[in-house]
Amino acid sequence: GGRAMKLIVSAHGMLAKEVVNSAGMVFGAIDDLDIVTFVPGENAETLKARYKELIDGYKEDEEILFLVDLFGGSPYNAAASCLKHAHMECVAGMNFPMILGILENRERVSLEDLPEIGKQSGIAGIINVRKKIASLC
Repeated sequence: GGRAMKLIVSAHGMLAKEVVNSAGMVFGAIDDLDIVTFVPGENAETLKARYKELIDGYKEDEEILFLVDLFGGSPYNAAASCLKHAHMECVAGMNFPMILGILENRERVSLEDLPEIGKQSGIAGIINVRKKIASLC
């Protein structure tokens, strides 16, 4: 593969951990990915400290893509505060199809283009099943 960027997946509760476990059922072991959970009693400052600890452990100019669950939520707010670095992007509204699309494409797509691919993958995976089925019958 090409050069893989780091992914930081963060969401309320254990969602980040479990969506990554689910992605592992499709892709097997996933490298260059860190999970940050967010549980009651923690806040955006807790998350910022965790993100900083991860980022400090990466190479100086490492490309980083944050995947977070909710625009405006604490995982997002903490990530947004990191985005002053040019080599970071963030996609909010993470779902399972999004993470699959990002993992499928991250080695051959630039950091600048990957958020849009993630967004499109996430949107494409949301289906009103009755309408979809009706159109097939």
